[in-house]
Parts: sequence; C-alpha cells; structure tokens
Amino acid sequence: MLLSKLLRTSRTPLQRSLATFSKDSKRFYKDVDVVKTNAGYQVTLDNKFNVRTPSRQLLVLPTETIANAVAVEWDSQRKNIIFALMPLTYLCFKATDQPIENEELVEHMLEFLRTDTVCYRAGPEEEQLHSMENNRWNPLTNWFSEHYHVHLALTTDITLTPQPEQTISSIRSHLLKQHPWALPAYHHSTTSLKSLVIAMAMLDGGLSAEEAIACSSLESDYQIDRWGEVEWQHTLDRARLSADVAAAVLLVNELRSMSGDQLQAWS
Repeated sequence: MLLSKLLRTSRTPLQRSLATFSKDSKRFYKDVDVVKTNAGYQVTLDNKFNVRTPSRQLLVLPTETIANAVAVEWDSQRKNIIFALMPLTYLCFKATDQPIENEELVEHMLEFLRTDTVCYRAGPEEEQLHSMENNRWNPLTNWFSEHYHVHLALTTDITLTPQPEQTISSIRSHLLKQHPWALPAYHHSTTSLKSLVIAMAMLDGGLSAEEAIACSSLESDYQIDRWGEVEWQHTLDRARLSADVAAAVLLVNELRSMSGDQLQAWS
C-alpha cells in the first residue's frame, strides 16, 4: 500500500507509469476466452468484454501462446482481481501503452549495470560468502563479457567502482535494438532480479530462469542460512519472483519465434 502511494505521488514519469493499474477490483466476470481476429489474439471476459489496457486501448496479443497465458492469469483471479499476481498481463499492458520512451527504459536499466550486484563481491575475509559468489557469479560475468564483447569491472571494495563507458555504450546499443514489446520484459526482469547482468543473461540465453533466480538470491539465501527467515515470507517472495521472470521469458521467447514480417507488424 505504501509503495503504491509513493509511486503514484512520485514526480518522475517512469515511477508514475510503473504505478499505473495498481488498483485492484472485484472480479466481475465468470468466463475467460481467447479469440483470434485479423489483428491478432484478444482475451474476452464472458464473451462480452474485451480486456483493455489502463489507457483504454484494446489488448491485442501477437501469439496464441501469449494470449492463452494472459487468459490463464485472468481466469486465476478469485474474488478480487489482483494485478500484482498478473505479471504477463502487466508486461503486455506496458508494451501496448508504451507510457515510457524506450530510451528512458534503457537508461533506467543501465543504472542497475553501473552498480550491479554481481560486480560487487564479498572480500576474502568473508570466506564462505566470497567463495559462493565467485562460484556462482564468475561463470555469469564471464559469459556476459564474452557474449556482449564488453569488460565488467569487478570489485570487493564497498566504494563505487564505475563500469567502463564502452561497456555502458555497448549494452545501451544492444538494448535499444530489442523489439519494443521485449523492452518491458527486460526492464521488469532487471528490477525484479535487481541486476541487469542477470536479467540479460536470462533473456539472451546465458541462464535459465531458475539459475537467474539463484544468482539473484545468493546473498539473501546466505543470510537466511545464517540467521533464519521470516516465516513464509521467503517462500512467497520466491514464488512472486518466479512468476515475474517466467512471464518475461515467455514474452521474449514468443517474440523471437515470430517471423520478421510478423515482428514488424508489432513494432
């Protein structure tokens, strides 16, 4: 509740847009279906209402798989429609409405890269955590550097260690080349996983979703092993993160399965 209020009252367009459609409502429909039209696939409620975005645009989806998955989210709602539990619907809304310029989304993601968690390691004095981070994160950062032909600055210093400007520029160019419907998935994965390195590796073939979550959760899992966890909270957080990244992976993979002409129609 507090987070939603803060986002709604924020002065930046990015934060205001992230709060869009945060209000839940009572479920008013019984049946959910997918219909194919000349424009694409649509999700209907009780065969009377077409799902629309927060800006009231008709939600038209590029593939039947995406449409079926969105329909499952709507059908899974119980007494109330809880949009926090509909990550794919959220991504498709953002892709359709495009409330944020692509360049602004990319710059926000690059802020994560500049202080990416996988680039800041525990020192050798914390032997167990230091070893865990190197074992799990070194293959990731090596893949990232080789795949995108960039250098990542790694450190055990707690002070800010800048990434090379050439790295920032190269990753910016790569992200700006992504399909407009894919960018919200990259952005949502980055904020969910709290790392652009992990998110890009997951969406570009370097990590599975499960491996990405394990990389993102390494430090919190270490702390839980040492000090215990709040009952149920860790399980709930992990389930939400799994749903978020699964939605992003599905959307990006479906877009990549489309032909060039099909993709062009959705640009």
